[in-house]
Amino acid sequence: MFMRRTRFAGPLRAFTLIELLVVIAIIAVLIALLLPAVQSAREAARRAQCTNNLKQLALAMHNYLDANSTFPQGDQFQWAYKDGPGAFVRQGPGPFLAMTGFYEQGNIYNSFNSSVFIYYAENSTTNGFGLSILWCPSDGEVVNKKYAGGPGDGWDDSPIPMTFTSYGVNLGHLYYNIGRNSVPSSLASQNSGVFSHTGVPNGARLSTWGIAAITDGTSNTFLLGEMAYGKVLNPGCGNNPDGTPVQNWWDPHWWTTGLVGDGGFVTIFPPNFFQNPLRDSGCGSDPVFDGRRYTFTASSFHPGGCNFALCDGSVRFVKNSINSWNPWSITRPNRNVPYVGVGGALPANGVYQSLSTRNGGEVISADQY
Repeated sequence: MFMRRTRFAGPLRAFTLIELLVVIAIIAVLIALLLPAVQSAREAARRAQCTNNLKQLALAMHNYLDANSTFPQGDQFQWAYKDGPGAFVRQGPGPFLAMTGFYEQGNIYNSFNSSVFIYYAENSTTNGFGLSILWCPSDGEVVNKKYAGGPGDGWDDSPIPMTFTSYGVNLGHLYYNIGRNSVPSSLASQNSGVFSHTGVPNGARLSTWGIAAITDGTSNTFLLGEMAYGKVLNPGCGNNPDGTPVQNWWDPHWWTTGLVGDGGFVTIFPPNFFQNPLRDSGCGSDPVFDGRRYTFTASSFHPGGCNFALCDGSVRFVKNSINSWNPWSITRPNRNVPYVGVGGALPANGVYQSLSTRNGGEVISADQY
């Protein structure tokens, strides 16, 4: 009888340390190559949703236009009777509130008591609604962000909750806000955007604008655009006692008002001009007077530019490098006078400024932006 011989393998060999490190390095390289692609795909999806938000808002504005023959008001003076029968406030209801019924949020508009100042207790519910259509997904800080309200917020000292917006309407290339003092109402008539005041003190009243007023062409005029809330989260100056930066909840991007820096932007500065707002624009006095420069400048978290809806309902991506005037060559000595050029006349409008005027007479082709 023959016995089968069993063949034994030699001793098992493990990875050496060098081989293990090489494998780990290869995996790390693959992850490093994959992550940007994943992030780029996610940003593309967020940007597409942002574009869709602007498209829906533009369509809602056109539905409002069909029903009312004009676009909504920019911001509106309201009387604040707590401070006496002659007291008025410029920061009244704005376009996003006015047209809630046209983007399927009629219940919000029905909650608003237009006979009472918007920042009284009776309208606290309205201010506290959060609307996803006003939030760009790339602007992550604004999503579901809500200030709960505290005693003394309102003009009647009531708590006023607030949510915020990533978008603003086009208030033009230079903005004149009359305020509550002796600013001439004639300055407000120089506002060049598609949105402006609908009421001013002393009986004067400025018109809202319809399609006929946009003589520069609806495909060459901004309707609304991006204003990233997350880029103005620290608009205050100085530090708290614990060393953290001051943050004023009330400063930027309230959704219920169209005031510059809240629900409206101007094009004095090109898109995303302020990469570091506090460093770039300073914390001292601001010659623009109405809001800080970086709160009313178009901005986004999309690489290279911002989305804008035009008055024809289309949405375009405008690069940060679009032709623009030099914003530092413009100043306004005080509220009672118009903007002037530093040392001379105002500079000529760049393409970016021309896109924000409704009747400037500029000739623009699509390949310029």
